[in-house]
Amino acid sequence: MEGTRRTTAADVGWHLNFWVAVILTFSIISVAIILYGISIGITNLTPYLFLIPIIFVAYRFPERGISFSLIVGILNMLLHYPFIAVLAEPYLIFVNSIVLVGAGVAISLLSGEVNKEKARYEAIFTTSQAGILLLEHPGLIISEVNSRLERMLAYRPGELQGAQLARIWKDTNEMKAFFSAIADVRSASDVETRFLRKNGDEIIVLLSVGSGYGKSVVLTVTDITARKIAEKEREQERLRSQTYLNTAGVMLFVVQANHTIALANRRADEVLGTSERMIIGYDWFSTFLPETIREEERRRFNSILTGKPVLNDSFEYPVITPHGERIIAGHFTALRDEGTLVTSVLYSADDVTEARRMQEEIRLSEANYRTLFEVGGAATAILTREGTLALINTRFERLSGYSKAEVEEQMGWQEFIRVRTGEPGEEEEAKTPDIHWPPETEAGRMPAMQPREYEVEFRVRDGTYRDVICWTSPIPGTDRYVASILDITSRKQAEDELRRSLQEKEVLLKEVHHRVKNNMQVISSLISLQADKITDPESLERLRESQNRIKSMALVHESLYQSENLASIDPAGYLRNLTSEVISSYSLETAITVDFNITVHSMDLDTALPCGLIVNELISNSLKHGFKGRTEGKIVIGLTMKDDEYVLSVRDDGCGLPADFDITILDSLGIKLINVLTRQMRGTIEIETGGPGGSFTFHIPRTAHT
Repeated sequence: MEGTRRTTAADVGWHLNFWVAVILTFSIISVAIILYGISIGITNLTPYLFLIPIIFVAYRFPERGISFSLIVGILNMLLHYPFIAVLAEPYLIFVNSIVLVGAGVAISLLSGEVNKEKARYEAIFTTSQAGILLLEHPGLIISEVNSRLERMLAYRPGELQGAQLARIWKDTNEMKAFFSAIADVRSASDVETRFLRKNGDEIIVLLSVGSGYGKSVVLTVTDITARKIAEKEREQERLRSQTYLNTAGVMLFVVQANHTIALANRRADEVLGTSERMIIGYDWFSTFLPETIREEERRRFNSILTGKPVLNDSFEYPVITPHGERIIAGHFTALRDEGTLVTSVLYSADDVTEARRMQEEIRLSEANYRTLFEVGGAATAILTREGTLALINTRFERLSGYSKAEVEEQMGWQEFIRVRTGEPGEEEEAKTPDIHWPPETEAGRMPAMQPREYEVEFRVRDGTYRDVICWTSPIPGTDRYVASILDITSRKQAEDELRRSLQEKEVLLKEVHHRVKNNMQVISSLISLQADKITDPESLERLRESQNRIKSMALVHESLYQSENLASIDPAGYLRNLTSEVISSYSLETAITVDFNITVHSMDLDTALPCGLIVNELISNSLKHGFKGRTEGKIVIGLTMKDDEYVLSVRDDGCGLPADFDITILDSLGIKLINVLTRQMRGTIEIETGGPGGSFTFHIPRTAHT
């Protein structure tokens, strides 16, 4: 291994000329000695003399060793040929030639294999993505170091050779203890420690140690500083997310594809009657669901993972807790990765045990009193034409707070239903129900069986009012009416609470999109900062393309949280903003005009995001390749609906595409991304080539993501 030493072209030429001179010299000397030996009758010197140049050629030029051996064998026979008649044993000349050729072939093959191994190890040493250094043990002197480690620690080539390992190891005591611990085996892997850069900055590294040749030790060094920082940031983000989840008033937990719980908020801990430590990592179905429903719910979950449409995303079933079974109800949401594959399921639920118990009690109570009046479980009263309450049921007693003795034939309808008492425009006027007693008559006669429904306020004994629905209907053949009253106060309160809860969830969902957009902008900013440190134009171009892709995804989330409808976005505004962002990211001398022909007013996220990425790639390609040498150019972007598909088109008036252009065989990342996104949406591509300008048209089924 050459380590960090550099070999110049002059050095290579000098070594080559030296070896050629040595080989020629020994060859000439060998020929001269052999000719002299033949002249005095000595012929057994040949194998020994010619082996010297053969060995030199096989060592220095193994790829030419075999041919050189053949030449030497032929030369040996030619040198002896004129003297065959006078030689004692002429057949030995042929045997010696065969021996020379065989020896040369064997040495060349062995030397070639040795050189291959040497080249292989040198390539590993110099091109490894990890830092490699060789130490002289036990002095821990750095004998060789590769360029990757020099760059990692900001040292110049060769600067670390001959230095003590303590120069780059932050804690020398730790270093001594480490090598003392591995003194016998001289082997270790994935040991985390800290090294020092030349400027004194610390980096976190992973060390792997192995034995080298002799007493040397090989250290492989991997910089994990960025990974450690990222892990810390992910943990902080997880803690922040957990804090947000814990503020929710409902159960929130995530079940992974392997059926284990990956995340649970505080409300889930409370309902399940245990701690987060006893929830995370446990199988949801085996641990918390009764056996009677376990397999059915597991099959339903596995069906969700396949991405199939689910007709009903709600659920209600019992769960097992340390305090007995509880009933939870809610809905679930499939969580997808960037490739739209379902990786886990988010469950949002709450404990409805008490609510279901109360509902059951109401049902039983209604059954007990159903025989009193045919109307059933509502508060029911029989009224005279004048509005006197002639008969009430138990429900009415409960609702009003009065007993039957206090109400029947003693109190009138107007004492329970609010009537007009104030002047027009006063508060009481606004609360007066649109209900009259007695009801209107038709030609002086009571109308036929025509029930009427009112939503009014019902006054109870303590002077407060309850929200009720009242149905009134004449009793055929009498001058009386039946009024059934249903208390909907709790329902109204529940509706108000549900309305507030939905508003909170909408705000939360918008905040999620906002945060996703912000996170993507942070990533874009980090890429910009990284780009400032890069001078390679090709690397800068790749960073800018990645930054534009991130911006295109961020714009989708920005459009969603600004939209009233969180399920879809306005593609016209999104594509206009995206186009403006892409063009502004290029420093062009060409004035670009963009025309839009967009008739689609709403598009779901699963379709809008791939379309945005496709448009981003095509505009970038047009800007990079389509308008070179021009002062102005034009791009036309279209998005229409035709039958059951979207038609997305991107055209420019640039230099156009070659006639043999084939999008399926190009190795460009952008072209691969366009192909993958099109297949993901089950779409097709039409490309116009061979003419002025480039044109791409995509046919995307509207039902691809339903």
